[in-house]
Amino acid sequence: MKKWNRTGKIKAVILGLLFLPNIIIPKQTIYDEVVIYIVLGPLVFGLLAIPLITKVNSLIFGQVISRPNWNESPLTVKKPLTFFHFGAFFMLITGFSTILGTLIKYHELNFMGFLAISFGAGILGGIFLTLKLNKID
Repeated sequence: MKKWNRTGKIKAVILGLLFLPNIIIPKQTIYDEVVIYIVLGPLVFGLLAIPLITKVNSLIFGQVISRPNWNESPLTVKKPLTFFHFGAFFMLITGFSTILGTLIKYHELNFMGFLAISFGAGILGGIFLTLKLNKID
């Protein structure tokens, strides 16, 4: 945290504020069974979509494929991976807080929280795959 600039601190505060509503007032979802392929769908989508979207955008619109940095603004149009990076953490924080809030209040797991975590992990995996495919350190 010592190396965070103003943008990095603002992003951390936003994620912290997004964590609170799901802890305090979680939504109860009732599902008879959790189907594993429905939970893994967002993970696979993130793994495949992020490299494809990034590559197409770099070819058509000339966007730069570079390693995302926490201190960069996610609204930078020239570097799309910074937006995806913040979006992945948004989904992970939302998913974990939804699951934790539902566990505390209703003593059960929340399916939507698992979907959000799966999608966030898929986006992070897609960013990693994009960097590896483009040989970016």
